Amino acid sequence: MPLIKYILLFLILLNISAYSKPLEIIIAYQNTDNYPFQTQNSQETNWKKPGVLLEMFKIVEKKMNIKIHFKRYPWKRALFEMKHGKIHGVFSASYKTKRLEFGRYPRNGKEVDESRRTHYNSYSLYKKSSSNISWNGKTLKNITKKICAERAYSIVDDLKKMGFDVYEVSYTSKCIELLYNNRVDAFAALELAGDALLKENKYQNIVKVKPALRTKAYYLMLSHQFVKKHPKLSEEVWDTIQIVRDSKEMESIYKKYFK
Repeated sequence: MPLIKYILLFLILLNISAYSKPLEIIIAYQNTDNYPFQTQNSQETNWKKPGVLLEMFKIVEKKMNIKIHFKRYPWKRALFEMKHGKIHGVFSASYKTKRLEFGRYPRNGKEVDESRRTHYNSYSLYKKSSSNISWNGKTLKNITKKICAERAYSIVDDLKKMGFDVYEVSYTSKCIELLYNNRVDAFAALELAGDALLKENKYQNIVKVKPALRTKAYYLMLSHQFVKKHPKLSEEVWDTIQIVRDSKEMESIYKKYFK
């Protein structure tokens, strides 16, 4: 075989090998507990019980020719890293127009495509059982001090728009401590995480106020740089999330976290 044919064969095999190698994607999520979607206040991922979203993304990874590396950061840093292309995506992000500078949501035309969310979650308010604070879904009454909430969560802006002062902290568990010591009137938290913390710490004098403050869809955001470079793959990732989210396999995973 002439030398030129050997060179051409080598280049073809090299391209096949490069194509078959999974594309590596770096996705970040917050370093605080949001049970059951992510567990532990930590920089590390506990793969024995990481949370349902981590397990969901591992299934997505298997269904596609990708390899996902997970990072944990404070929420604001995760968004900053994505904005500057240092990571490829961030979850769990509810939709906020001001977040569009940091990355992209799945879209259906001009609208955010809620069908390709990772999950729904609700924010609820928690108070002392002796408190006369009330919430009817529209009006929140008898707040005299501040409401505690985790820093950079979307509910912080919602509460401020309602006219309330918000005491922002790094961890929801700190809010429980502040409420227990009468430093705040109430705290707002992601409902399943708040319920799990109360159950874990057995605070019998702290109760959840019904109905929920807000129920929101959450998404995997992808960086502008990644979507520009891999537009088709980006859509396939969001499509696969929808398929996996509604699968029987995910039903079994959720049950594991609520035994």
